[in-house]
Amino acid sequence: MSLDKAMKNLKFDKRLTEWYINNGQLTREELEAHLKSLPDMGHNVELSSSDDDTHDETQEH
Repeated sequence: MSLDKAMKNLKFDKRLTEWYINNGQLTREELEAHLKSLPDMGHNVELSSSDDDTHDETQEH
């Protein structure tokens, strides 16, 4: 992968989008257009459940 292509991919990296927006290198409109252009990958989702249904999320460990 070329450096130019890698940098373009990073522009839409979830961890960096706010930084790019705040620094004027990406607009919210560009981000929304990019997100809408992504394919729906919902068919790849695999649901799972825990075997331990008695686990209380509020308990301290």
